[in-house]
Amino acid sequence: MASTLEKARISDAEMKKRRRLVNSADHSNAMEGLKRDPATDHIFKAFIRGEIEATDIVPMLKEFRAANG
Repeated sequence: MASTLEKARISDAEMKKRRRLVNSADHSNAMEGLKRDPATDHIFKAFIRGEIEATDIVPMLKEFRAANG
């Protein structure tokens, strides 16, 4: 039995939707001359896999920047 602390697996359709959202954001940023730091890929992959929610991304990016300059 799964631990109550484990997140339920999201559907393949939800993963596909999240991947499109990340790709769309990457495209929008590229149009503004911005590129995502590959060192932050783990955050976006966690979102796509359903391990974190969209509201977790910005705080995690800020934490990453504070720790890594």
